[in-house]
Amino acid sequence: MPLLEKNYMISKDKVLYNLSLFRILYIISLMLEIVAYPPIELAAGCLNGVTFAWGIVICFHFLFHDPQKFNINHKKIAISFILVCLLTSFINFSANILMNLISVFNNFMYLFLFLGMKKNTSKEDIDKEMNFILKFIVFFSSLISLIGIYISFRYKHIYFMGHNIGIFENRFFGVSTNPNQLGFLSAISIFACDLLNDKYMKNKFKFNLFLSIILILFNTCILFLTDSNASFVFVTIYLAIRIFYENFSKYEKIKDINFIRELIYVVASMMLIVSGSFLTRISCQRFMNRVINHQKYNISDHSIKIEIKEGESHFGRGGHELSSGRISLFKQGMQLAKIRPLLGLGRENLSYYGEIYIKGGLLFSYKHFDLHNLYLTLLVSYGMIGFSLFICLIILILCNLFYTSYININNNNGKFISKLFAIIISYLSYVNFEVGGMSGIAISDVLLWVFIGYFMTFSDQII
Repeated sequence: MPLLEKNYMISKDKVLYNLSLFRILYIISLMLEIVAYPPIELAAGCLNGVTFAWGIVICFHFLFHDPQKFNINHKKIAISFILVCLLTSFINFSANILMNLISVFNNFMYLFLFLGMKKNTSKEDIDKEMNFILKFIVFFSSLISLIGIYISFRYKHIYFMGHNIGIFENRFFGVSTNPNQLGFLSAISIFACDLLNDKYMKNKFKFNLFLSIILILFNTCILFLTDSNASFVFVTIYLAIRIFYENFSKYEKIKDINFIRELIYVVASMMLIVSGSFLTRISCQRFMNRVINHQKYNISDHSIKIEIKEGESHFGRGGHELSSGRISLFKQGMQLAKIRPLLGLGRENLSYYGEIYIKGGLLFSYKHFDLHNLYLTLLVSYGMIGFSLFICLIILILCNLFYTSYININNNNGKFISKLFAIIISYLSYVNFEVGGMSGIAISDVLLWVFIGYFMTFSDQII
């Protein structure tokens, strides 16, 4: 009996309380949700429900049996933020209380199970976990994009089981529910390939360089076709930071009298990359327009129940408003922020209060329940108190990032750390244009904390 009990405990630790396995399955469930095929969406929703319940079990187990696993950096600020989120949810009890509580618990998991991975998982296991996650992101994103390209070549655009697939509204949806999410995944795939080809990862895990180059080029093309400006900015900021690091990674260059000249060179390079990227995006879209519109289609294919849309397709939204309605949405968000300025309205109540206080409701509320800006969404959702606590947490994390990057410039892992640093900084810029990073249950929310949590495993400095 003692032996059986011992084996049972070992099995629970390896599976039920295995945080690496939990994080991997949680991320996979969120990635599957962007596939515009109802059976997969349903399976992803069920898997996400299971992982959510699993997260509750893990959190309660460690809170009562091993609280050291929740001893993250800046714990008091993180706990204070969660408590404010809870208080806001109960103040707005009559509106979507269940969804608000689910959102708050997801915030808790992001901070303690993902950001705090250094405290609850060994470094060797985290490296294996990240290797799997990065490869899964790259191959999953590339696979669904490839399927989307095939459908676009065969049908241009179809309406299938409630979803627009292929090319719709002059953007490449592929088989995703949202081109912005697909653009985001393509950007992350580019970063993942860069990380997997760093010597730090290649010394531990294999990844073919030639395949990596092909996947980077392919995902760059997909990023252009989705016409996602936020994801485009995401990648360009990442490249800008990488160029700056490569040019000033040696201390002597910073002290050198030619620093100004080098700085001008870096700025000029950044401007060249940005302008070149815009031209490349336009050229890629025009090339795909010609290829797609010269295809001959078999519109008599009734093997599956689909509604085929005929006529010319076009990539690129052309003269559309650059902000895509974000300026109007920002103004509406500021209106909502004035209703309960200290504690906010609750994350899942934005559309509800928008219908009450804004004529015609929130812009795009039929598609989204956010303000296309993480910081504004947090301000409206949790008021000045919650927003201030979150910003304090981010500032302390940034101090840690800068310090760790600085002291590791000349170390063997310096370049890998700098790549993680560039991803996180560009991510925090990206969420100015898209909701993500907190208070949502989506792949664009959780990956921020995955990258920050992984970065923290290289840091022994607690600020």
